[in-house]
Amino acid sequence: MTSIQIAVRYVHLGFLWGASLLVPSAKRSEWSQEWRTELWYVLRECFSEMGVSPGSIRKITTFCMGAYRDATWLRQRSWQEQQLLLEVRSSAALCLLLLIAIFFSTWRIAHISPRVAAGTSRIEVHSWWGSDRRAAPCDCPVDFIGEGRSLPTARLFFDGFSHYKVAREMVWAEAMPGTAWTVAQARSDFFAVLHLPMRSMERVGTGPGAFPQLVLSQETWMRDFGGDPNIGGAKLHVGSVDAIVAGVTFGASMGLPGKANAWLLSADPQIGADAAEFAAGHLSSAGYFNYGRWALSVGGIFLGLLLTAVAHPSIGEYGSGSHKPPLRSRSRSWAFLMAKISLLPAIAYFASVDLDCSLVQPFSQFSGCIQAASSFAFCYLGLDWAFRDQQRRCPVCLRRMAHPVDVGQPSRIFLSWNGTELLCERGHTLLHIPLVRTSWFEVQRWVCLDQSWQFLFAPPGRPSTLP
Repeated sequence: MTSIQIAVRYVHLGFLWGASLLVPSAKRSEWSQEWRTELWYVLRECFSEMGVSPGSIRKITTFCMGAYRDATWLRQRSWQEQQLLLEVRSSAALCLLLLIAIFFSTWRIAHISPRVAAGTSRIEVHSWWGSDRRAAPCDCPVDFIGEGRSLPTARLFFDGFSHYKVAREMVWAEAMPGTAWTVAQARSDFFAVLHLPMRSMERVGTGPGAFPQLVLSQETWMRDFGGDPNIGGAKLHVGSVDAIVAGVTFGASMGLPGKANAWLLSADPQIGADAAEFAAGHLSSAGYFNYGRWALSVGGIFLGLLLTAVAHPSIGEYGSGSHKPPLRSRSRSWAFLMAKISLLPAIAYFASVDLDCSLVQPFSQFSGCIQAASSFAFCYLGLDWAFRDQQRRCPVCLRRMAHPVDVGQPSRIFLSWNGTELLCERGHTLLHIPLVRTSWFEVQRWVCLDQSWQFLFAPPGRPSTLP
């Protein structure tokens, strides 16, 4: 063999080695040896008849590419024999686990979302939070903490509480002319306590000699600084105070009363006594429930349940000529459906709270509309999916039906049924879904298969018995 022929041989042996990596390990040695033997015959035929030419190399390469198709088929066959993908893809347990994960995710987001109740202060709120005075700290839209309620009761409604004062101040810098801004002064932990979103631009020292932090509103940042991302650390003069720009507010932070252009945060905020003062508290789960918005979500969920019950009066029936599944299997199927119906309204409730708190604050006039509409939409779409998913699951093993086949002809609709037929991959049932609803075939039907069908569905090497 010439050096060119030897090089061609080793290149194509490398192709076959790559194909052997796709073969299951139990069969890898056998198939690799088979391919190498066939390659020897292919090389001898190509080199003896045509020599080393583009046509001969193309023929050898085509043979090697065929080995990759064989290896892919062997790998898929191995997966089918083990039934790993089938178990995961159509498992009812996986469906419930995903719903539970979504429920806890929406619940957690609702727990830390920036839901804030705020109003004009009536007393020195900073001294109230640290004592047990029986007085109302703020005139909120709904007075959670009215007179006569103790501090432990207030802590039940709020898990974070702070206050701020708003006044007009002149703001200027070396490269910025003096401008009158509405400035809100608050403590350094204001945004953290109320779980309000803020985009930090630079860490600013918090020691005794550190400058106060200035957090710009998003509108002011875009208007006066052109959205400069490098504005962090710039020094601005706010009235008689020097402050360092530390970040930009966005989202729920922009909806607080006072319409502040900037927030001046310091350990000991000082501002004129005639400034407007506001109290703000982060509503706990119990506080948000008492706020009254929960009724809007519950109303939307109830409407979604009612509409779903009207749209899905039945999830199917059993054919008159076939036996029904055992009572145990039917009970498990109904329990699975009830579990989905129980989880989805809870997910819809917390998801509506998440959406409402991410767009507006509870004291906004749009809050109720957003929460009611979103809870209805989430509930109806979720329950619609739950019923459709149940309609495509085998009532015996709760796995998704597969292998859809079109049956019948639409022109013979009055003589025989026509539509789609699905099959349980374990051989328990057939599902007939009519193409057009008629008086004698209005809803889908399950046809339970007896033991005589099981030889078609038994895994290779196993006896044909029901699982």
